[in-house]
Amino acid sequence: MAKRILKEEQLIDVIWGATLMGGGGGGAMVGGTDLLNTYKKLHPEKPVELTLLETCDMDPNAYGAVTAGMGAPTVLKTVDFSKYAVNAFNALKELGAKMNPPRKLEYCLPVELGGFNTFCPMLISLLNDIPFIDCDGAGRAVPALDTLLLHINGLDTSPLAMADDKNNKVTIELNNPKDAPMGEEIGRWICTAFGQLGGLSGWMVKKSDIEASLPCGTVTLCEKIGHELRRCAKDGSNAFEALEKAGFECRFLTRGKVVKQENLQAKGFDYGKVYIEGSDGQWVIYFQNENLLVEHNGKAIMTVPDITCYYNAATGEPLTNADITEGMDICLGAIKAPSAWWKNPNMFDVWKPFLANVGYEGGNIPFAK
Repeated sequence: MAKRILKEEQLIDVIWGATLMGGGGGGAMVGGTDLLNTYKKLHPEKPVELTLLETCDMDPNAYGAVTAGMGAPTVLKTVDFSKYAVNAFNALKELGAKMNPPRKLEYCLPVELGGFNTFCPMLISLLNDIPFIDCDGAGRAVPALDTLLLHINGLDTSPLAMADDKNNKVTIELNNPKDAPMGEEIGRWICTAFGQLGGLSGWMVKKSDIEASLPCGTVTLCEKIGHELRRCAKDGSNAFEALEKAGFECRFLTRGKVVKQENLQAKGFDYGKVYIEGSDGQWVIYFQNENLLVEHNGKAIMTVPDITCYYNAATGEPLTNADITEGMDICLGAIKAPSAWWKNPNMFDVWKPFLANVGYEGGNIPFAK
């Protein structure tokens, strides 16, 4: 049996690592740690212990589902999201029980990697003693449902459930269950009605779905990265160089000052650019929630799905775009996306509209050492 119990220190490592792997999105690290601290405060009698399963331990006939926050990351930082998450998961569980044949939800998994969105379903696992699966739906954070590997590699989006903190809830059943763009469109309007933020639960998957289409082992990967990040934060060493030396597929790009940061909220997204002045010139990172494109001295050097990410040079803490402020001293790096991204040879097509939003019409520029 490949079952492990993650305790508080391991969960904090996961939150740190998932924030870096989120590539500028996926929710701020403080969002995940705040959820963990709120759980501890409200449930002092319950141990902080989460059961992490590899896919080989799943019942092949049972379902797992993702639960996440949908909306603008800057809004996400201002609320207690726990009720949004639990309400959305419970709404989907109720819907699954009414389906023909009924679908029994027995597992939680993260929709993506990120300080908030990876820990969010962990909270449900802690509260309800539901096992957590060592995988996720994207191997990074992504800006929209149709940019998830869940969609790109052919899994069903529908049914979905959304809820707010007051348990206003909406279920979404698409005529074409794979029509993630329509699910995204409906979900964004619901987010607007909920005040630019909603809990989202869906993508009901079995063991065979996960193993065929999604990156496995990514929660453990985040735990290992987070452990290294926290060590480097204590001794002040370069985390990207340390991760590369430890065998992770990443590279250090630059250290510099944020000289300008543009961030506009619209339609449930954060849009903008981060300008960094390093000793080697100017770096510009273009984002729509998540980092999409990085330029060095006016030349594009890497695009999604590979991961452009940063941490605060003063504290060693990984950053999202919602955390960054002008004048901040940051370290910029790149991480290769999981291999599941290349199972579909047409995967880059889903990124083209997002890159067009930031003025990029070129092709995929992959991670390179």
